[in-house]
Amino acid sequence: MANLHSLSPILNPTTPRPFLSDNGFLLLGFCSNKSKPTTTTPRRRLPLSLNTRSLRRFSTYATANNSVRAVLDHLPTTTSASAPQPKVANLEDIISERGACGVGFIANLENKASHGIVKDALIALGCMEHRGGCGADNDSGDGSGVMTSIPWDLFDNWAENQGMSSFDKSHTGVGMIFLPKDNSLIEEAKKVIVNIFRQEGLEVLGWRSVPVNTSVVGFYAKEAMPNIQQIFVRVVKEDSVDDIERELYICRKLIERAAASETWGSDLYFCSLSNQTIVYKGMLRSEVLGLFYSDLQNDLYKSPFAIYHRRFSTNTSPRWPLAQPMRFLGHNGEINTVQGNLNWMQSRETSLKSPVWRGRENEIRPFGNPKASDSANLDSTAELLIRSGRSPDEALMILVPEAYKHHPTLTAKYPEVVDFYDYYKGQMEAWDGPALLLFSDGKTVGACLDRNGLRPARYWRTIDNVVYVASEVGVLPVDDSKVIMKGRLGPGMMITADLLSGQVYENTEVKKRVAASNPYGKWVSENMRPLKPVNFLSTTVLDGETILRRQQAFGYSSEDVQMIIESMAAQGKEPTFCMGDDIPLAILSQKPHMLYDYFKQRFAQVTNPAIDPLREGLVMSLEINIGKRRNILEVGPENASQVTLSNPVLNEGELESLLKDPQLKAQVLPTFFDIRKGVEGSLEKTLYKLCEAADEAVRNGSQLLVLSDRADELEATRPAIPILLAVAAVHQHLIQNGLRMSASIVADTAQCFSTHQFACLIGYGASAVCPYLALETCRQWRLSSKTVNMMRNGKMPTVTIEQAQTNFCKAIKSGLLKILSKMGISLLTSYCGAQIFEVYGLGKEIVDLAFCGSVSKIGGLTFDELSRETLSFWVKAFSEDTAKRLENFGFIQFRPGGEYHANNPEMSKLLHKAVREKSESAYSIYQQHLANRPVNVLRDLLEFKSERAPIPVGKVESAVSIVQRFCTGGMSLGAISRETHEAIAIAMNRLGGKSNSGEGGEDPIRWKPLTDVADGYSPTLPHLRGLQNGDTATSAIKQVASGRFGVTPTFLANADQLEIKIAQGAKPGEGGQLPGKKVSAYIAKLRNSKPGVPLISPPPHHDIYSIEDLAQLIFDLHQVNPKAKVSVKLVAEAGIGTVASGVAKANADVIQVNHHNLLLVS
Repeated sequence: MANLHSLSPILNPTTPRPFLSDNGFLLLGFCSNKSKPTTTTPRRRLPLSLNTRSLRRFSTYATANNSVRAVLDHLPTTTSASAPQPKVANLEDIISERGACGVGFIANLENKASHGIVKDALIALGCMEHRGGCGADNDSGDGSGVMTSIPWDLFDNWAENQGMSSFDKSHTGVGMIFLPKDNSLIEEAKKVIVNIFRQEGLEVLGWRSVPVNTSVVGFYAKEAMPNIQQIFVRVVKEDSVDDIERELYICRKLIERAAASETWGSDLYFCSLSNQTIVYKGMLRSEVLGLFYSDLQNDLYKSPFAIYHRRFSTNTSPRWPLAQPMRFLGHNGEINTVQGNLNWMQSRETSLKSPVWRGRENEIRPFGNPKASDSANLDSTAELLIRSGRSPDEALMILVPEAYKHHPTLTAKYPEVVDFYDYYKGQMEAWDGPALLLFSDGKTVGACLDRNGLRPARYWRTIDNVVYVASEVGVLPVDDSKVIMKGRLGPGMMITADLLSGQVYENTEVKKRVAASNPYGKWVSENMRPLKPVNFLSTTVLDGETILRRQQAFGYSSEDVQMIIESMAAQGKEPTFCMGDDIPLAILSQKPHMLYDYFKQRFAQVTNPAIDPLREGLVMSLEINIGKRRNILEVGPENASQVTLSNPVLNEGELESLLKDPQLKAQVLPTFFDIRKGVEGSLEKTLYKLCEAADEAVRNGSQLLVLSDRADELEATRPAIPILLAVAAVHQHLIQNGLRMSASIVADTAQCFSTHQFACLIGYGASAVCPYLALETCRQWRLSSKTVNMMRNGKMPTVTIEQAQTNFCKAIKSGLLKILSKMGISLLTSYCGAQIFEVYGLGKEIVDLAFCGSVSKIGGLTFDELSRETLSFWVKAFSEDTAKRLENFGFIQFRPGGEYHANNPEMSKLLHKAVREKSESAYSIYQQHLANRPVNVLRDLLEFKSERAPIPVGKVESAVSIVQRFCTGGMSLGAISRETHEAIAIAMNRLGGKSNSGEGGEDPIRWKPLTDVADGYSPTLPHLRGLQNGDTATSAIKQVASGRFGVTPTFLANADQLEIKIAQGAKPGEGGQLPGKKVSAYIAKLRNSKPGVPLISPPPHHDIYSIEDLAQLIFDLHQVNPKAKVSVKLVAEAGIGTVASGVAKANADVIQVNHHNLLLVS
């Protein structure tokens, strides 16, 4: 029975106030696990001189006074920007730009240029206004634009008025340029541009100021508005369209390089520079684009096609250059893998060569820019492929491949298309994420969807030979009687319109034409080698004592073995624990931690959807290729010479097969460091030697580097380098030396057994992992007498020793798919090397060497401190009094003497006692317990600093008023009991605060005030005591987890606040899960499901695929319940400010940001 005691002692100032401290502070333990201490138990200061492992780690950045403030003043953002010659993409640059959009195109198949096409494009664009965003002035658009063919009639008319002759259309390039605003800088920029053109042998024909109407521009857009001009140049020495376009591309690249060293360099941007197409765009609302650019209203502006685009940027300060279309593409969506894509593109820069560039490849680098948007970088890569001789449709098939592996129709009817994708899967990692891409090179116009098909795209063709594609229906009035073809693009589908031949090619026609250009099937069958599965070992390799010592040396705990490895071996799935993580961050812990614990996985929220690995598994793949990745600009059989792995988890036999492959020329690099001359500097020196050895091996022809901590006998003075550090350091070194594409990295390690650890290794460059000690542990467990007896007695399902290892690998593979899906990534090849993690507690020197480009907001361990932490595990294997069993660190479950847990039995006992006894002294003891706890989170290192004198309690806002702003966390009925759920709701309603329903619906009997209470008992809620007439058990905040279980119109109507749960605080990026045994008949009724059946929610935004979808849901919820505020629940991660700003622009009333044990509400 739950008992609700009266809350009047808290709220009534005339009665004793047992929960008020001597100086009048209100102390409510159930609202936070941290309270303001009384004056008798002051919160201890946290000087760095405390001899604790956790605080000593920050001394790297501390100044001489050793104060906490010194630490907090030196919390660096450790990124690649600090490296001497950055070669990897900086995550902080990437996450500062997010966006989603509305797009479409119109094309005349007879290639007839008309102003009507342009007018229709502007009308359709105007209908896309709801797909875009605006700034705080509600007038500065996030971006809109159109791409068309060059309007020669318009420009010839201008030239005639200027006294110039008409342009030679076949040899003239037109540049649409954003220039600096300052007049003197404009002239400097023009001078650089003209000089480059002349050096390249091009004739500059003239400059044209683009006529604009600034009165329609919003305030903020006007503040950032560039000077917009067009330049006309004549390409004398080239005749073919492709060569002219290449020459203009080279010129633009040279200009960008020259401008980069100028103060105004970031203010110069080419919207387009082409002989075929031109782009008009800006920070404008779609409705005013045509009003701003008066050219677009001119009848002389004629084009046979137009691509239009409206942008919704989640960034608070969109920029004019990031409006779309880009130079080739109009992109609606988000590339989730962009950091990895940029890293790999920069890695392959030295290998990219093609005869069409005539030896000038160095002049057109780099091929990506982390400071630009994901759309701009995809456009840049597509542009490189197209300018190098690929057709636009072929380039998009390479960059955004469809999910062809589980496509029976494709395999049966179009095997040549499958061969094409097989050929390129090892050459180019997919640019993965929700995407509707419209593209044109002036000769072909087309559209394609990503492999998930998470963006809408409709197309139709009319009898007058005009083709339309749009992300919305109804953008233009069309007479249905004139429509001769219509449809929609499905996942991975493409449609193109060839303006020269007048043909429309639908999906399979496009792909058959591209795939037939080369004998890809022959090349793949003759050169690509699938790794044949090898049976698992059927007995242990080591004896029990040796296994124990190795587990100790590599940091295993009894929890790791029993709750993770053995659980996966028995069940074939990842173990699940309670929600949340209440132990200290690794950097603050009193216990030693593996290096993996300093990394947190990133996850998708709002701007890009997570994938559901259960329901959308067909589009996902763990396949990866091993071997050299050759020149992507050249096509030939040698590019297919690789080994294909079905997944990245290797057993010992499969690793041996790779080592024996004669073409891979595998090189094994041991990963041990020598401490015989002391710990200081030993780890760092060995890492540099390891990188040099890897460098030499690759230059000598090795296509596979196996980093191994395997040894016949371990040596006390040669501990193993943390394998994650070794893999990441070699990965970064090879990138910086232009060798990364020449070899794959495989980790042969004892220190990898969980899904997070596999994800870290793969995310930082490993293509595959052989977890030899984890597999040995599985074999030992299966052969143990305890396991044999449990299986014999029916207490455990019977599995063979081979099945145990198979189960372990199966669990790892399923876990990897889930981790990929949390970020909205479908393919392991796109996750490999993408570094989609945040670092907490590693020093700048470590991050710069091995994890360059990752976000690291705080400092932390030096190399020597990491060496000692590694050594603290290693020495246990060589100690005379080595324990006969593994230590239990208590990281997962609380245990006396183990890791500190914020939610511990002592804390719970003291709080319950204080509440039960209504005793201020008991509460003071609870308060003192919290004040004296170990440092647990970063905010424990913060102190309030104020020189103001305290104010009288009488001037402080009353407790009655303060508590009305209190909200509880969202806990579903099922996660907590019915009694607890209802008691919390009633208590918060009495206070005037808000309880949160969590997901899962709510019983309608809770929506009405109680009127049948007698002696604290109500027949309506018979399981509760201490009730009063007028109490309501309804949750003021009702959660809308993307239309999941139990959400009905009446549920929504009975709320004061509606919370859209985009990401979950306890399991960010994942859907909720309620075990079947908790799904009672009552809960099943509320959730419209069946008792006993586990309830696994879809990912947090399974039906919210973009920021515009979120804006639409917010609008819809306001219509369902106009009196309720709509809040959006986010989870803190790098870039959360960008995401939150987009949510604000989507008209959320409240934005809630959860992080660890910190909650921010705005």
